[in-house]
Amino acid sequence: MSIREPAEILIVGGGITGVTAAVSLRDEGYRGGITIVEASTDCTDHPPLSKRVLVSGVAQGDLALLPRERADALNVNIIAGVEARAIDAAAHTVSLSDGRLLSAEAIVVAVGSEPNQLEGYSAHPRVMTLRDYDDALAIRKHGGAGSTVVVVGGGFIGAEVAASLHECGAHVVIVEPHEIPGAHLLGQTLARWLHAMHTEHGVDVRRTRVSAIDGGAFAGDDRMRVALVDGSSIEADLVVVGVGVSARVIAGAERLVPPTGLLISPSHHWDAARLDGIDAAALLLGNSPAVRGAPWYWSDRYGHHIEVVGDLVGNGSSGAPFDVVRPGNAVFRVDGDVLLGAASIDDPMTVRAARRMIDRRVQVDREALADPSLSLRRMLRA
Repeated sequence: MSIREPAEILIVGGGITGVTAAVSLRDEGYRGGITIVEASTDCTDHPPLSKRVLVSGVAQGDLALLPRERADALNVNIIAGVEARAIDAAAHTVSLSDGRLLSAEAIVVAVGSEPNQLEGYSAHPRVMTLRDYDDALAIRKHGGAGSTVVVVGGGFIGAEVAASLHECGAHVVIVEPHEIPGAHLLGQTLARWLHAMHTEHGVDVRRTRVSAIDGGAFAGDDRMRVALVDGSSIEADLVVVGVGVSARVIAGAERLVPPTGLLISPSHHWDAARLDGIDAAALLLGNSPAVRGAPWYWSDRYGHHIEVVGDLVGNGSSGAPFDVVRPGNAVFRVDGDVLLGAASIDDPMTVRAARRMIDRRVQVDREALADPSLSLRRMLRA
């Protein structure tokens, strides 16, 4: 059964997935009521939190995914600063933290994920994770010029936070047990390039784990002693934890049944989450989601822009894939003459051409891919 006017659709979660679902519903001609419930004080875009907000303190309003003026124009009601506590799938109601009970013919839950905590220190005021705009401001406040910051975890978020705080003048120490963090997702070549950026810019990288944190606000002292498994320790003003995420859970959401109840699993990258919102709108209106192309995502650190498309670690159909490297700035994952994935540093046009080649299954030549003088766009037109 598809949603028919004048149905009311309630979207729990005002991130990129929820906001895109609301906008897509309007784009598809849906004229019923739409309400977004967002726990934060605004529907904020998240990628800038680890970059622009940490470096320059961008105002939250400048990061709004759905500014109030546009929400009003689209007739989308936003309830911000209130959490959804429980969902009754049978009654199609959502209980809010302020005591209200909302009902709707269709409910979409797109609350994303939340950062994992450092076990035993989740309540420490100077051991922080980056979840929302307020977290970013707190990290910026305590991780400014002259401070010493320990970043636990060298994955995407940890690396971006480290690079941003380094740019702010902090002395940054990354604590990461793996020799090449992210290799299981990015492949050995790209992951090695990205990890090397830290030491190239003077960031201290320790291949170990945190064993204990002493001092800080618990002892009436602003500084902490961060003890490491290798026996060393660091006197720090702040610890930022970036050790992965877990899906946020709202009681009862697991009982929602499509098409009038959608529980959307969190995506790890912005573009995939955006597409999840478009798919949700299609399902609510009784349509089939569009076929997706190769997944694409990006990162920014130390003044460099990195883009990735497709699969950099897959085995393809032959089980014997091969990495083709353009020295210093691009890597391609190839299975025979089929391009599986690509990544570049400061060369987004190469990745965007590679994305079209992957989606169209264009045959590729390894020698041509490795030649920096040859444009992938020219290869695409050949």
